[in-house]
Amino acid sequence: MIHDEGFFASTDGSKLYFQCWKPEMDCKAIIAIAHGSGEHSGRYGNMVNYFLEKNYALYGFDFRGHGKSAGQTGHVMSWQEYREDLDCFLQWVRAENPDKPLFLYSHSMGAQIALDYLTLNAKQPLAAVIASSPALAQPGVSPMLIRLGKLLSAIWPRFALQNGLDVKAISRDPEVVRAYSEDPLVSSKISARFGTEFMACIDRVQSNADKLEVPLFIFHGEADQIIPVAGSRRFFDKVSFADKQLKIYPDGFHEPHNDLQQQEVFQDVEQWLNRHMMTKN
Repeated sequence: MIHDEGFFASTDGSKLYFQCWKPEMDCKAIIAIAHGSGEHSGRYGNMVNYFLEKNYALYGFDFRGHGKSAGQTGHVMSWQEYREDLDCFLQWVRAENPDKPLFLYSHSMGAQIALDYLTLNAKQPLAAVIASSPALAQPGVSPMLIRLGKLLSAIWPRFALQNGLDVKAISRDPEVVRAYSEDPLVSSKISARFGTEFMACIDRVQSNADKLEVPLFIFHGEADQIIPVAGSRRFFDKVSFADKQLKIYPDGFHEPHNDLQQQEVFQDVEQWLNRHMMTKN
């Protein structure tokens, strides 16, 4: 396995951290990873290990204000900044691998950003998009926190708040929860403006579902208490593009790829990728 890391520049010059994992032999396709809120690209090691063995190369990056990337922790003034981060990342990955099918694996906030990007003004063509527990419904946080965020967003947008999420709800595996809690690159902080932009994006993505024109595989844990599964079902039903699939994992928590059914998740993703390997992108 070949591992590389470094930084690339987003549209506004922000330095964003990336890392990639490549098999020793020539890979058959590329999987780009877009992580969730408060986490980073380094939390996908089990996925990396699985797909490296299947001869995929994987690329991950940290959104601004996350992990090792520049920026105030958990803050953006506009969701467009995240869309531009993703676009620059995909552009860079495509330049590194011009002749390989490119798939986007996105989780939670990363899936929300990916679907926002793909239904608005995506510049980088993809073979398919995988959306894990996409943040397409109001998260399981206090309504009072949401109201406070809206108020502060207008007068003090950079004000830092705790996201109010229950860490134990990410996975039924206690080791995953422990590692998450002890990870120095994980943060529970968000800015007031982040909160309002996040909520606005949910409505925008749901409204634009019929504009998606990329093969889509959505999966979600039935027992997800962080992002309700109803948002995935609603979005999926409104997508008019014929090449789509939805799978709900019974009793699953928020991170299907880090939950008890992770091997089933990886096998499902692998089957989806194999069916779309010849898609021109």
